[in-house]
Amino acid sequence: MIAVVNARTRLIRRCAAGGASVALLALGAGAALAAHRSVTKAEAPAVANAIALRHADLSKLRLQSNPMTAQEIAQSAQLTSCVGGVPASEALANTQSPNFVSSSGASETVSSGTEILPTDALVAKDLAAITGPHGLPCLLAQLRSELVGTPSKGETVTSHASPLRSVVSGADGAFADRFVVVLHVTHKNATLVLPLYVDLIGFVYGQAEVSLSVEVVGAKPSGALEHRLARLLLARARTAIG
Repeated sequence: MIAVVNARTRLIRRCAAGGASVALLALGAGAALAAHRSVTKAEAPAVANAIALRHADLSKLRLQSNPMTAQEIAQSAQLTSCVGGVPASEALANTQSPNFVSSSGASETVSSGTEILPTDALVAKDLAAITGPHGLPCLLAQLRSELVGTPSKGETVTSHASPLRSVVSGADGAFADRFVVVLHVTHKNATLVLPLYVDLIGFVYGQAEVSLSVEVVGAKPSGALEHRLARLLLARARTAIG
């Protein structure tokens, strides 16, 4: 029982989503970026915070503090290096929402992240990086490392990543990816299978790169929930940026 509990705790531990490392993901594939007003460095933090998810959006879930840690910043740098994107140090603002966590039923965690870059050219560079050949492999490798680390005796891990149909319409570009990490725990003659689904959804609007992370243990995330939250985030980006 102890081995099973410890394994599950590692599996449902929050991955680096909605913030330092996931803001890089908020990119659309092959879309032409529309012209928008320029967001200044002074305005950027307020714009990023205005877009983020808030508790009223997910009132049935429990709010959990989600500060951007030194570990997440380091993971962001590793991911950026892996895919060849824009370093977070160049951003005008880089924020992430609180985590919104289920208190009953399937273990679910929802969060968002917003990064404001200085120019459209840097947004385009991120777009090319994350939708390039290194995008999915780099992200999947990072998720595996963060969620399960080095498997203990009796544990094996399988994982895969695949693109989803985007739930965002009306942005300058959008994407959706699903990552599945499955931990198999064998104890005596029984094997417990613990699947974790991580959906990463993002869009670009002007200088803003916005991401939505939905993580669920044991079941696929709700498409209806993702569609509602993505539309809400886009509406806020339009209001904040114009």
